[in-house]
Amino acid sequence: MVTYARNIQGSRIQLTLEELDPDSIILDHTNPRVGFSMRQLPAEERSDEACTVLLTSQEETDALKRSIIRSGGVQEPIYVRFDRRVAEGNRRVVALRAAKEEYPEDARFATLPAWIIPDETPEAVVRDLLNEIHVGAVRGWAPYEKALQLRALVAGGLLEDEIAERYRMTTREVQQQLRAVSLMDDLYFPITADPGDPHHRTKFSYFLEFWKNSRLRKHAEARPDLPKQFAVWVRDGKIDTGAGVRRLAKVLDSEEATEILETIGLNDAEDFLARSDPTAHEIYALLERARARVAEMTVSDLIELGQSPGRLEVVRSLHDELAGIMEASARVRKVS
Repeated sequence: MVTYARNIQGSRIQLTLEELDPDSIILDHTNPRVGFSMRQLPAEERSDEACTVLLTSQEETDALKRSIIRSGGVQEPIYVRFDRRVAEGNRRVVALRAAKEEYPEDARFATLPAWIIPDETPEAVVRDLLNEIHVGAVRGWAPYEKALQLRALVAGGLLEDEIAERYRMTTREVQQQLRAVSLMDDLYFPITADPGDPHHRTKFSYFLEFWKNSRLRKHAEARPDLPKQFAVWVRDGKIDTGAGVRRLAKVLDSEEATEILETIGLNDAEDFLARSDPTAHEIYALLERARARVAEMTVSDLIELGQSPGRLEVVRSLHDELAGIMEASARVRKVS
């Protein structure tokens, strides 16, 4: 029998590696991947069967089953409590059950390796173990699920500063994660047609970008209903990328552009700004920054320019390109 002593935030526990029948293992219905959907069910219906259905419906579980079949079984051990309840590895259990059902005579899918957590281990230590695996590691849960774990740490009594120190984050990053996950759970999921759809969780980056953007936070201070409206825009596809969130503040600076965003979408609102404000278009914004910088050139800059053939060639080339553009524009205007 293989044993392994692991130090978890100052607590040392002795783990034992065993081979377990996946059908003998009890799934964890509080797991972040299914927790939101399970909480929507009556307490008496939050069963192993319901958890299995939710996990089986997720595309990544089917992909994991195919990977297990190709690999000839589960390679990486899961973690289970002494009573056989999953601590970490819900999807691997469900995926292996499916592989076992498909190939009932194949011994490779009859069991999976599992680290057994001793019976006397406090649940707080188990949570710390999961956080080391999923929050502090490079590989782990998806961003939304990690944020849920951070919130669970706060609920368990840890301060934001302590969380940041434990998991190599800044306190501001922890706060942004907490606000983003609350925005999703309180304002976004409740207005979706199917809150349990795993696709929704992939939009966590939108809500994180919302709270990371200082200009958007200022807009939210002036307009308290903005977070709720933002959730509606994301639900309706008016904003459909995380990069779009970073550009949202400029749209909100304009009442007309905001109205277009609400009725049509972000792309049309940005097109409106580009037509009404030349500097809103990327190339003209770049030219304006270049013009402003050139206007600030000092006598020393001009002396260095005159002494550098390479720099002079850059300026001449830019001058020629701009002159050509102006001539072409004039010809187009005459034709039109």
